[in-house]
Amino acid sequence: MSQQLITPAAARLHLSPTLAINELVLRTRATGKTVIHLGFGEATFPIPKDVLKAHVDASSSTSYLPVAGLQVLRKSIAQYNSQRLGIQIDESQVIIGPGSKPLLFTLFDIMEGDVLLPRPSWVSYEPQVHHAQKRLFWVETDEHDRHTITTDALEAAYAKSTSAGNGARIMLINSPSNPTGKVFGRETLLRVASFCASKRITLISDDIYSDLCFDPTDLTNSCFASASFNLETPLNVIMTGGLSKTYSAGGWRVGYAIFPATELGNALLTTTLAYASECWSAASAPAQEAATLAFSTSMTMNEYRTRVRAVHKYCTTKLYSALKALGLAVSEPQGGFYVYPSYHPFTKELHSLGVQTSANLSKWLIQNFGIAALPGSAFGEEDGEQGLAGGKLRLRMATSYLYFADEVERYREGYRILDAAGNGQMPQLPLLDVAISALTLSVKRLEQIRTK
Repeated sequence: MSQQLITPAAARLHLSPTLAINELVLRTRATGKTVIHLGFGEATFPIPKDVLKAHVDASSSTSYLPVAGLQVLRKSIAQYNSQRLGIQIDESQVIIGPGSKPLLFTLFDIMEGDVLLPRPSWVSYEPQVHHAQKRLFWVETDEHDRHTITTDALEAAYAKSTSAGNGARIMLINSPSNPTGKVFGRETLLRVASFCASKRITLISDDIYSDLCFDPTDLTNSCFASASFNLETPLNVIMTGGLSKTYSAGGWRVGYAIFPATELGNALLTTTLAYASECWSAASAPAQEAATLAFSTSMTMNEYRTRVRAVHKYCTTKLYSALKALGLAVSEPQGGFYVYPSYHPFTKELHSLGVQTSANLSKWLIQNFGIAALPGSAFGEEDGEQGLAGGKLRLRMATSYLYFADEVERYREGYRILDAAGNGQMPQLPLLDVAISALTLSVKRLEQIRTK
């Protein structure tokens, strides 16, 4: 009887793999077992003290704010991104939501047409597309770095969408990428923008990790600044972002969408506001007050962003170097806090253990070595015969839980670590060392099988 009340689209939904593995780790630790948590991409640095104080000071603000968001916050976000991208963005183009996730969900729900999505992509894009009852067509990325997008791959995905219907009308990209940690350079962004413009495809640019590009020259790269590409056909781009990754404030739930100043952009913005008014009404008032300060371009906040970026680069690059030295197939990360290794060099040995898929591999690592990592299949990878060899036996590993043992240590040691990073001094990271040791044991186990 209960199943008769659930729509087919909703029945396809499952607990998000990132949240599911986080809950699995908590349950496993509750039994007394040690787990190295590489499965959840939650930034864990302490929030800037002034921003934290602003949230506390605004805690008595309990009234609904405007649906579009606090005006001073929208202005702060517009000014910050204007400075970052070297373009003019007006606060009227900005909408605030309770995280960027529901804003993306809204966009997929209100826009017509099927969707192109690079493979691999963040775990929630695909379910959101399907729940909006749209068809998803994967754009196959480079077999080795699982990130680079070619014109041939774009055209092949679009041709499939045309054969199945009227052709895709939406595409989404994410840079720096979750899960790969790779960044789209200007050449790739121009390729994607030109393709979307030529096909009249509206592009969503998820820039949630944009502040965490390891190379400062990449900070200004976004398709939202496509006017600088001098395209023959204008391109409509919607940019999303939020407070969670740079500022370690995922629990405050503040995200934003910035719409193009075009007729289509205005129509999408108006419809998104109507949708929001019937769904979440407004994001948290105290969190919006605090976010206004976080997104400012003050010297204090610019320094905070620089220091966070430096420590993420240090930790993530160290894990990458260790994985590469172990003989895993892994591409060097360029931003965020993810690495995306593949165990496919040990395919034969894993198969002898009954490990055939990335999901099997994820389970094998947590059961035998206490390592929690998300399987590539959660990001759209095909482990079957039709999948690319370079996409098989992939795992996404997040470094963001390797800084502090708990919340107390986060605030006791976090500010000191960030202050030291401002002077070029990188921290000792014992949890990273433990993670590398456990991963080394997993590879040694496979090498022992190889030599038998």
